[in-house]
Amino acid sequence: MDPRDQLVKYFVESYNKGLNTLMGGNASIRINDEVLITPSNVPKTELASSDIVKLSMNGSIIEGTRKPSSEWRMHLSIYRVSDYTAVIHAHAPSIITLYLAGLSLNLDTVSEAKSYIRKVSDVKFIKPGTQELADEVSLRIKEGADLIVLRNHGVVSVGYSLPEALNKIEVAEDTAKILLFLHLRQISD
Repeated sequence: MDPRDQLVKYFVESYNKGLNTLMGGNASIRINDEVLITPSNVPKTELASSDIVKLSMNGSIIEGTRKPSSEWRMHLSIYRVSDYTAVIHAHAPSIITLYLAGLSLNLDTVSEAKSYIRKVSDVKFIKPGTQELADEVSLRIKEGADLIVLRNHGVVSVGYSLPEALNKIEVAEDTAKILLFLHLRQISD
């Protein structure tokens, strides 16, 4: 499958699974020293492979007529410090809620979480799209995290393929739902 088509397919899937809103989130893949990234302000229901933007590792647009995602700095920063080839950023509602409730993702809760996610880290709220956020996320990647919760914002997952990166977010979202249900049960008892 063409890499642009694959990027559209899995990014739209993040919307279909309720992990992103119509205009929220972003995804990218690295091919050698170039990055294909989703554009800003294009509804996922209208996204086409021709909308995908190709960037150099320094952030210059190589191909594309759209504006790259506002989180392009974060994607490039991750690729600069790792050998990952796929990044997905989602606004997963249960993960956000879990952290707003003062809880965190515990990989020991669900065997599937421990099977697919190596290490979870989190970052305090930092304004989206900034180099400061990109630096904090890439630091967590360097420290071995493959799923980073952006407090009050969302989650970033990395992998060697888009299905791997998306699966980590799905598993984390399911784990967050379980933990929230358990928490509600405990406070109601």
